[in-house]
Amino acid sequence: MVSVAVSILGKIDLLFVQPGAKISSVYYCDNVQEQGLLLDIHRLSNDNFLFQQDEAPAHHSRHSVAYRRSHVPEFTEVENWPP
Repeated sequence: MVSVAVSILGKIDLLFVQPGAKISSVYYCDNVQEQGLLLDIHRLSNDNFLFQQDEAPAHHSRHSVAYRRSHVPEFTEVENWPP
């Protein structure tokens, strides 16, 4: 599996998930967001960005939402995500 983010500012480097890994919210925060996704987004945006995801279970768990509240300057709450 691959994770990527794209915006008007550019795209982040592809993040490859270990084959067979169960994508829990802890794995997602520790290995996807912390190790690449947010680092690249901060680098591209100079901390001026709005973070939004799809409805994957690891994206909207309590753990992931708490992580974003402490690491992301602005993000769209789950209930405001488009379908």
